Amino acid sequence: MKKTIFFLVAISSLSVYSQRILSEKVNFFDINLPQKPLAENVKTYKVIVETPYTLTAADVEQQSLIDFEQEKANYAQVVEQSKVDFEQQLKDHDEAVAQAKEKYEIEMKDFKELTLLERLALTDQGKKPQLKTPSKPVYRKPSEPIYRKPNLNDYLIFDNQSLSDNITLHGYDKGGEDVLFLVNFSKMNFQDNGGQTFYSQPTKLQVIENGAPIDEKTFHDESKFLTSSTSNTIDLNRYEKKNVMKLIKEIEAYINEQYGYKPVAASIEIGHPKNKKREYDQLEKAKIVAVSAFKKLTQNANVDVLKRVKGELEKAKGIWKAELTKVNYSDKKALYNKDIATMIYFNLLKVDIILKDKDAAHATLDEVQNVKIDLDLNYTNENILNKLENQVYNMK
Repeated sequence: MKKTIFFLVAISSLSVYSQRILSEKVNFFDINLPQKPLAENVKTYKVIVETPYTLTAADVEQQSLIDFEQEKANYAQVVEQSKVDFEQQLKDHDEAVAQAKEKYEIEMKDFKELTLLERLALTDQGKKPQLKTPSKPVYRKPSEPIYRKPNLNDYLIFDNQSLSDNITLHGYDKGGEDVLFLVNFSKMNFQDNGGQTFYSQPTKLQVIENGAPIDEKTFHDESKFLTSSTSNTIDLNRYEKKNVMKLIKEIEAYINEQYGYKPVAASIEIGHPKNKKREYDQLEKAKIVAVSAFKKLTQNANVDVLKRVKGELEKAKGIWKAELTKVNYSDKKALYNKDIATMIYFNLLKVDIILKDKDAAHATLDEVQNVKIDLDLNYTNENILNKLENQVYNMK
């Protein structure tokens, strides 16, 4: 009986012990670092777009009203011309009827001269002559002009400020001029070759940081395939409007790849022990600091926020590393045992990877390898470590 009670107590203790490690999931936006970081004093940016398209919606609507007034002024003349055209149609109809009758009479004369059997045979074949006259025309008075607003999508209308607003540099505040992006469009050139249409639209990007040029690039300056139809059979305006927006997206992608901190949706699980008895206050503090830092990484976080978050995560890392010194690997029942150590190392590796700190990640991984035997990882934690290792080895 005593053995049974002891066994149940042991199982109960193991159950409590195995449930000690928890995790808190945080959704945030990871940051792709730029290939060419801007100077540290750069906080703001401005985009200026210049295009050769001077036509405005007001211009189109004004011309549309002018055309409508001209249509109204010409309406009486259009009606009179329609009557003249109708009289001509009637004359043409009378002539067509006379010709049809004349043809019919000739064919019937020839038909009657045939033998009875020949006439029956042609009739059976549906070849007996028939009088076919055209329908008499009906006069339809032209409709009075009705004003319809022009479809602005059919015109090359662009607002340069709107195009500028479509370009965002992630990680910086729009409005200042610490860095300027000057975009200069040219008109789209169409060329026919072998029944196909090709195009080019040289568009120049200049980057000016703190008043000094640092980059210049031209997009779409080489001839590219557009469509397998000739240019005189396609809607050129539609293709040009589409290409302008395509260029805007390409330029935005380029400047963010080179200089921006592009956000990418991500998540992390921060491990922490139960702390009902306040035995793990420092680990609880590290968890709170880390979770709070990651929540600051929103889609619109700027460079200053990124720096603060990095500092806060370094603080959490410092706490975790200090707590590692308390681990007793040989005593499973110790307050700081191998499971606490595993949790801390996983937190450190995850944060190092997110911070893109390759040296720190490799140093942490080396520490893990040195104590891996003492950690005595189970199957699940072994798989987690393998995945973290692969991420560390693939860091650039």
